[in-house]
Amino acid sequence: MPHTTAKAAARIRAGFTGEVPATALPGIARSGGLGLDHCTPEQTELRALLALACFNHGELAAPRLRWRVGQISAYDPVISPRFDHLVLIVNACDNVALRLVGSQTDPHIPGMRVEERLGYHVWRLRHLPSGAQMYVSERDTLTAGRGRARRLPNLRRRLDGKEPLTADERDKLAAIPEISPSMKRLLAGIWVRMSLRDPDRSFDLGGWCIDPLDRAPERARCAPASRLWGHQGRWDLEWRGYPFPTDLIAALTHPTAGVEGVTVDRASSHSWLIRLEEAELYLHDEEL
Repeated sequence: MPHTTAKAAARIRAGFTGEVPATALPGIARSGGLGLDHCTPEQTELRALLALACFNHGELAAPRLRWRVGQISAYDPVISPRFDHLVLIVNACDNVALRLVGSQTDPHIPGMRVEERLGYHVWRLRHLPSGAQMYVSERDTLTAGRGRARRLPNLRRRLDGKEPLTADERDKLAAIPEISPSMKRLLAGIWVRMSLRDPDRSFDLGGWCIDPLDRAPERARCAPASRLWGHQGRWDLEWRGYPFPTDLIAALTHPTAGVEGVTVDRASSHSWLIRLEEAELYLHDEEL
């Protein structure tokens, strides 16, 4: 694809994701698509796992998936998916990286390891079970590296990215229900769109935390909570607070930035059915 065409696609993608065009450019697919879902099987595995981790949060969380990772939505995330890795751009990258990794006795995402800390504002992580790589980067790189780096607990052990899975991690991974290939693609697609927005301001998922369009502030009065649970190709996603379910549906079905092949039906007055091939995901909004 001509470089000018890729640059044009990067500008379009940045309008939806919140990236800057230079950050979006490496993620553009060779076909000219935005590249949000064009990735290796290893990346699909990781992104589906991140969906399980982030969308089981608060008092609604499935008991076997209380990994305490949903709080990263409060760090104003910008998600930059690439073909063979993932970049998560946040405020306070140290906090987010170490929350994803946890500790040897309390891993938040089982099998996640720190491979390297690059300067003061980028962490390189590796998920051992899938082999997938991700980066956690500071949003304001112009100021994040000023001054001395603060002391981080147990950093030496965290940086040994080849440490094998612990027995506790193996138990937590074994507790995850089986997920069909199509459902993995759908869950991965939802997670990478967690902060997706329409440049024309018709929807904004707000990092699954806020409504940047300030439409209905009463939704923020209850504590945010969510639950993602199911088996193989049939899952349920329920939540209270943000985002609006209509925003999520609009993001998934958008002709430019949506997940290719997704269809939506109203299942009841309180739920929607999202389909991707044989996968069926029911959305339930606790605010309705």
